[in-house]
Amino acid sequence: FFFNATATTEIYTRSLVGSVRCVQETGTWGLLKWRMEKKEMTRKATHAGSWYDKNPETLEGKLEACIKAAEVKAKAGFVKLLIGPHAGYEYCLKTSAWAYANIDPTKYKRVILLGPSHFTTLDGCALSKCSSYETPLGGIEIDTETVATLSKTAGFSFMTKKDDEREHSLEMHVPLIKKVFNTSPFKLVPIMVGSLGVKEEKKFGDIFASFLKDKETLFVASSDFCHWGENFDYAPYNPKEGKIYEYIEKLDRRGIAEIEANNPEGFSKYLRETDNTICGRHAISILLNSIKSTGAKFETKCVAYSQSERLTDPSDSSVSYAAMYSSILSQLTFTQVNTY
Repeated sequence: FFFNATATTEIYTRSLVGSVRCVQETGTWGLLKWRMEKKEMTRKATHAGSWYDKNPETLEGKLEACIKAAEVKAKAGFVKLLIGPHAGYEYCLKTSAWAYANIDPTKYKRVILLGPSHFTTLDGCALSKCSSYETPLGGIEIDTETVATLSKTAGFSFMTKKDDEREHSLEMHVPLIKKVFNTSPFKLVPIMVGSLGVKEEKKFGDIFASFLKDKETLFVASSDFCHWGENFDYAPYNPKEGKIYEYIEKLDRRGIAEIEANNPEGFSKYLRETDNTICGRHAISILLNSIKSTGAKFETKCVAYSQSERLTDPSDSSVSYAAMYSSILSQLTFTQVNTY
């Protein structure tokens, strides 16, 4: 029989990188034709305009000024890892810039960004379903090939787009990454890290060790340090160690010393003893375990430290920020993790 008009039926299914739009067309001669159209999903810059500037020129100007003001401290080795905060740029951008000032973006083709989950209950690590990441400075391509590879590994799941766009710990690093890399080509792998035990941190550390040995991969761990005050249900204080802000810095510096020693066991012990509210502790622990797993000698240094407020009044609150880098000093046989 014959049809007098073209009818279409659309069916939406899910794929790794977004929606697949299946369109069934019925033509005038009764012929059926299917076409598949992959609908790319973009992770929107949901915190632009509130946590940082939405205007591209204003944002780029602030990023550039802060990066120029920071000093390059990595004099030896090859930088493979950064640690930086994820608060509003008003509070932490100057500190974050000190970490990013130490990398040469032309050396990398992949950035693996690990950040804590503040809102979603998560036992393992969650990958993004999106194929690109929006910033006011332009989009960044997500490394969907690496995402696909990791998704086949036990412990990895996918975050919903809603959870992805609600979380700020990853997004706050993306404009900095975009600015530093500028026109240098790279792909991003954003990973949300859940609440992990010591064994799980080691397991993920071993998984990421192969990427740490990949010469073209840079890791970034997103973490603030001490969240002090009644708002955070954490307010230890010993007057013998100075004013409150001085006590907080000493507390943070003890944890930073374990990170600088590349000591995952020491860092875990420190956290058990102090219960310090370092929100990205699991992401940091994963990478400390990765360093240990490579067997190579790394130099890890804290290059900047700050606090949102220098507290003297116990009724107030503050958050601490640290910028760190880690570079390989000893000979390491670099391998290429080819997921493309």
